[in-house]
Amino acid sequence: MSDGVVVTLDRIYEKLVELEVRLGDHPKQLDDHEKRIRNLEMKVWSFAGISSVVAVITSIIITKVG
Repeated sequence: MSDGVVVTLDRIYEKLVELEVRLGDHPKQLDDHEKRIRNLEMKVWSFAGISSVVAVITSIIITKVG
């Protein structure tokens, strides 16, 4: 017989429970993080759209004046 490690299902279950306790509220934190990223993306794309409109209007004004 070898001197290997014996791992029982009870031991695996204990470790899974410990891991679940240690992770705690991480899923809630991930959801909050995703909401903040989406909010930031929305602001960035809004700014990009507004900048495009301003660029087109500026281009039209410069073309008519020049």
